[in-house]
Amino acid sequence: MTGGARQVRVIAGKWRSMPLVAPKGAATRPTTDRVKESMFNLIPHSLSGVVVDLFAGSGALGIEALSRGAERAIFVDRDGRALRTIRDNLMRVQGLAQAELWQSHWRQAIDQLYNIGDTLAYVFVDPPYADRLWQPVLEALPADRIIGGVVCELPKEMELPDVISDFAKVKYRVYGDIAIALYEPVLGSRDKGDDHA
Repeated sequence: MTGGARQVRVIAGKWRSMPLVAPKGAATRPTTDRVKESMFNLIPHSLSGVVVDLFAGSGALGIEALSRGAERAIFVDRDGRALRTIRDNLMRVQGLAQAELWQSHWRQAIDQLYNIGDTLAYVFVDPPYADRLWQPVLEALPADRIIGGVVCELPKEMELPDVISDFAKVKYRVYGDIAIALYEPVLGSRDKGDDHA
C-alpha cells in the first residue's frame, strides 16, 4: 500500500478475503472485521435488494453487503478521496456494475432516496462519531421505503432512544468500545405514502 492507506478485507460471501483499501486520514474510520461480522450477524445472511452505505468511507460495508447477496449498493460520501477509494475497491472485486457512487451530503442523499423511489433493504449508518448524526439520520430516512432496517455503528457510551421517528430499535449489541443498533420500520410506516417535501 502507498500513501499511508490502510487495508481491510471482505469477510464473507462471494468476495471473501478480498483486500480493500481505506483512505488515509482521521476522516475515515474503517469498521473492524470483528464488528463488521457482528453487524452482519444481526441481519439476514441472505441479503437481497438495494442497500445504502450512507457515510461510506472505504465502502467496506456496502461491498460486504454486495458480497453477501445484495443486488445493488449506493455509496454516499462527501469526500472525493473516499469516493475514489470506493471506486478502486469496487474494481478490485469487480463489483462496479452493481454500485452507484454519490458525492453528497447525507441529507441531500436522503432527499434523493425519496426521489428515486427504490425500495431499500438496509441502510448502514456509521457517521463521524463527533457529529452525533444517528438520530437526525433516522428521523430523515424514508421508513416506508425500507423493508429491512437501519444498521447503526456508534460508540457504546452513546445512548439512542428505543423509538426514533418511524423506526424502533429491535437489536442492540456491544463489542468492546463499539455498539451496533438495528432499527426496523414501525408497523404502519409503509402505509403513510410519500408526503416528503
